[in-house]
Amino acid sequence: MRKTSRTGPFLAVLGFNILLNFRLTIPGWILLILHFIIPQYIKWWYCLVYFGVFLLFMLVWMLILWGIGRWARSAGPTPPVKNKNPYSVQSNEIPQPIENKNPYSVKTNELPASSDKGE
Repeated sequence: MRKTSRTGPFLAVLGFNILLNFRLTIPGWILLILHFIIPQYIKWWYCLVYFGVFLLFMLVWMLILWGIGRWARSAGPTPPVKNKNPYSVQSNEIPQPIENKNPYSVKTNELPASSDKGE
């Protein structure tokens, strides 16, 4: 993944996270609907408790992720490590490219000098 140093305001990111996880509020909506169907067994504050627990969970989760991100950004860069793999190509073992000596591969308008001048 691409590393970025951009972060958004905490409440805006929390709101976006709540929108992304809106499906987790379905039990609260079911409790609210059941309150209107059978109000003597399911009270209206059950759904409020569920929504409160949901918001608390989202807030704690965002704080955990924020702390982990802050901790990860505080770490310094890793120092370079010497390559100990005997089968890998070392930088000084890379062969130089072969110079092309073919006269026909040179892109000029002149013809190469021919060796048979007997004509």
